[in-house]
Amino acid sequence: MTLPDLGGEGLRFVDSTEHKSVGQWSLQQLNGSVRTLEDAWSQEVLEHMAWDINAYAGLPAPLALVLVDSPQINAFAIPGGVVGINAGTVLEANSMEEVASVGAHEFAHLSQRHYEQRQDASKQAMMMQIGGMLAAIAAASAGGEGGNAAAAMMAGSQTLALESQMAFSRSNEREADRVGMALMTKAGYEPNAMHQFFARLNALSQLNSSRNRFLPSFIMTHPLSNERMSEAQSRAQVYARQGYKNTISNSEALKKQRTIQFDLLKWRLAVLTNQTTENELKVAGENSLGARLALVYWYAMMNRFGEANATLQTARSQLNQGHALKSSVEPLFSITQAEILRIQDEPQSAVQLLAPLQRLYPERRDLKIELALAYLDASKLATNQQAGQQSATQVIALVRPLVNNQPHDVQSLRLLEQAYAELARQADTAASKTIATVQSLRYRSLKQLWHGQYDSAQVSITQAINLSEQAKDTENVNTAPLVATLNADLARIKKANDFKP
Repeated sequence: MTLPDLGGEGLRFVDSTEHKSVGQWSLQQLNGSVRTLEDAWSQEVLEHMAWDINAYAGLPAPLALVLVDSPQINAFAIPGGVVGINAGTVLEANSMEEVASVGAHEFAHLSQRHYEQRQDASKQAMMMQIGGMLAAIAAASAGGEGGNAAAAMMAGSQTLALESQMAFSRSNEREADRVGMALMTKAGYEPNAMHQFFARLNALSQLNSSRNRFLPSFIMTHPLSNERMSEAQSRAQVYARQGYKNTISNSEALKKQRTIQFDLLKWRLAVLTNQTTENELKVAGENSLGARLALVYWYAMMNRFGEANATLQTARSQLNQGHALKSSVEPLFSITQAEILRIQDEPQSAVQLLAPLQRLYPERRDLKIELALAYLDASKLATNQQAGQQSATQVIALVRPLVNNQPHDVQSLRLLEQAYAELARQADTAASKTIATVQSLRYRSLKQLWHGQYDSAQVSITQAINLSEQAKDTENVNTAPLVATLNADLARIKKANDFKP
């Protein structure tokens, strides 16, 4: 695996503008180098947690949260607002509070400017952070026998070398623990969760060391000590004596909501990352709504639709029997049912299921994404040209505002690229076909930009510009405003390509 070439001789984090540029560059490198999970519901839950904590850190609004498809335990936060968490971190945790403790620790490193304080310069710290994370993911991916095992050993040695250089100083770590616990407590999370999770990671690292297995990435970059864990436990007790449990943000209703959402999140990620089995889901499903719902998705992926629908019906009956926080669970129930319908090539039924819920919760990105996916499938399967065009147009109406709000939203960019491609395929005039093709090329180029594929992005946007210019001459279409937009996109892509932190 080739690590990104950072170039240059150093980077001084002197203002928020430069932080933003580094954050955008980092996100582009991450999107192009690591396996991520594009699960809109899981993203919604984790972003809500992370942004709550960030609000108390006094930092600018975060740029993006990256959910890494890896069983390794790790999390990171890069100056410029890029936050990352491995699925394995959630799978090892016992509560949303424990996940929040890891996120709070990372935000504390940023708020206390620990990257800038490193002796090897902040630029080098950035290289180690990104390079070490990429190597860790490569090590986690290279399992198996024979050559694969050798690849894993090589990747593991890279991880060890890189991540040992990424580790913060003892004083940095203790300060991040202290500040991080304050942040998570202000956000209404249980402070005891930090030392509980750290103690379990420490035990896991000792077990792995004795068996010559890879250490959790978080341990490599944030070495734990008995002193740190003892301090965290003592500090949590101080918060409890100060009346933390009586704060309004720590209400019983909120705690129950987080408990339910964590149960749903943990089991959904376990299925999405292939870290569970049918038998484990069945056994856990006797007491866990999250495991039962994850089993529904597992059955659907195995094309066992009868069992999927029967299990979903059982789960919904359980939900309807007076579940105290039904509104917290309903979105994932409907998303899971819609996924079954889409796999069975019944996207219109998925649309009918999701559309009313999306109107009820218009602020939720996950429902917009899932509904757009259903509309896109409906467009592709439509036997009537007008129906196909209408479905593709609905995709655009749902996700273009998401891109306007978050230009780096690669999942939405991909949906726009595909929706305009469908409009081009089903166009009834040469002019409309050309304009739709241009827009599809445009969103493809922006998707490639946010994957760090700068050369490909320039090729796609140049093709769009040339096609627009031809349409002006051959089809008598006024494409001047569109060409101006495309040229502005081209300038952005060139600027991103030239940026060397």
